Amino acid sequence: MEIVDLDAALARAHGDALAQLLLDAHASGMALVLAAPLTRERARAEWLRLVETAEVVLAAVDGGEVVGAVSLARAGAENGRHRAEVQRLAVRGDRRGGGVGRTLLAALVERARTLGLELLWLTTHAETPSDAFYVRQGWTRAGVVPSWSQRPDGTLAANAFFYLVL
Repeated sequence: MEIVDLDAALARAHGDALAQLLLDAHASGMALVLAAPLTRERARAEWLRLVETAEVVLAAVDGGEVVGAVSLARAGAENGRHRAEVQRLAVRGDRRGGGVGRTLLAALVERARTLGLELLWLTTHAETPSDAFYVRQGWTRAGVVPSWSQRPDGTLAANAFFYLVL
């Protein structure tokens, strides 16, 4: 498996595989900021938007196929340029549990360090496999906010907030 920078050309070339990451997330109850219904076209367009707006977008490529991706968005506040949000860590459903997410997250943390960032943060649905994943990766769980986001099925979910000091 190789971790690569995802640019617009790669995002277009791997659009269906990238879209599948978000569709698999929705199928497992994780919205990744996108409300339902989520179509393949909308999911593909979201990755294209991310490569244009995010500080960094990385993809995990295995056998020429995208099997995971993650993005990093630097804070827009003048007094917050030392921090960034980890967004949309997504792994193809059939590849979860095999180290793709861990490898992507580690690569993103290293990239953040090279960019001079000092703090990373993220949010995920509380009491889910992804919540437990970040704990296992050594991130600090700062707390939980009830009814923070809407799941793909329309129910409101509590979200856990995490940070990592670099």
